[in-house]
Amino acid sequence: MSTKIKGVKNNLQLSMPRGSLVDWLGGLGAEDIGVDLGSSNVVIYIKNQGLVFPESSVVAVREKNGEFVASGTRAEEMEGRTPKGIYTIRPIKESAIVDYRATAHLLNSIINQSYLKRMFFHPRLIICVPVGITGVQRRALLEAAFTMGARKTVLIEQPIASLMGIGLDASHMEGAMIVDVGGGTTSVSVASVHGIVVSDYSRMAGTAMDQAIIARVREVYKVEIGRKAAELVKIALGARWHIDNRKRSTSVCGTSLVTGLPVKIEVTGKVAAEALTPVLEHIFRKVRSVLQKTPPALLADIRDHGIMITGGAGQLKGLDQMITNLTGIPAYVVEHPLYVNAIGAGTALGYMNDLRDSMQDLR
Repeated sequence: MSTKIKGVKNNLQLSMPRGSLVDWLGGLGAEDIGVDLGSSNVVIYIKNQGLVFPESSVVAVREKNGEFVASGTRAEEMEGRTPKGIYTIRPIKESAIVDYRATAHLLNSIINQSYLKRMFFHPRLIICVPVGITGVQRRALLEAAFTMGARKTVLIEQPIASLMGIGLDASHMEGAMIVDVGGGTTSVSVASVHGIVVSDYSRMAGTAMDQAIIARVREVYKVEIGRKAAELVKIALGARWHIDNRKRSTSVCGTSLVTGLPVKIEVTGKVAAEALTPVLEHIFRKVRSVLQKTPPALLADIRDHGIMITGGAGQLKGLDQMITNLTGIPAYVVEHPLYVNAIGAGTALGYMNDLRDSMQDLR
């Protein structure tokens, strides 16, 4: 995907001098890597190579000695099926690192599996971070990158990465609105050529939708379903609860709370909609709040370009139409919504020699 973002360097912190002999020597044989580190998936972009297939943000650990057994999609496949003495964790929750050692292992394993890392040299990273990330969260992220052997790490705000990944020319836009619905958080931001103007975030996102479906199925059908089954319901039935959706349904398997035996049930669109409504209403309130705080001078540009929806959970059926109905502004899901942040980070790799190492801000 080609990108033309003029003025982007205004939003990134530059460092001087430009490059060094040590950095040049350390870079021999190593790649520059853009990383979108999400609560559900890790997507990376390799300079001059492109996207690498996303891996799940899951790590399997041996209980006895803390040894890492598996990571990524392999570890996710073990969820709910782990043998005795092994458990799975998600080291990134609500866009914050809760276990930087496991996060470092996850990143390291993805890079090694992709044959990206050389034996003696270490990569430079650009990592997407939520707007308003705290100092503690920033430190945990940088420590994870340092632990995995990165020799330079630059943090870039997700809305800026999204704009770069979408391929918009920011120099001809006063304002752009991005609603990023991920696994752990939903962020709503208005960005301009000068940076982030208004933003807000919520922990109501893809995981909260799954949990809401699990709770509603338990209440209506007296059946306990897992997270993967809830995700299938969410994908199949979506957010639409008008008449035609009420007639739709999808089959999932679970455990009867009455008999304790496995059962197969048909979850209707009405039940799915009832589960998702509180989560979606919370997201809509965030969208409305950000629009109300947006300077009037930017609103015309936002109306012209529409509200851009990104993130894996942003693909929820009917979400774009519901935001359009709520705001009166056309909303649409961008192309490859799961990958735009990683693509944007990959685009920013072209400025890597000019960018300030984020580790310097912690000293």
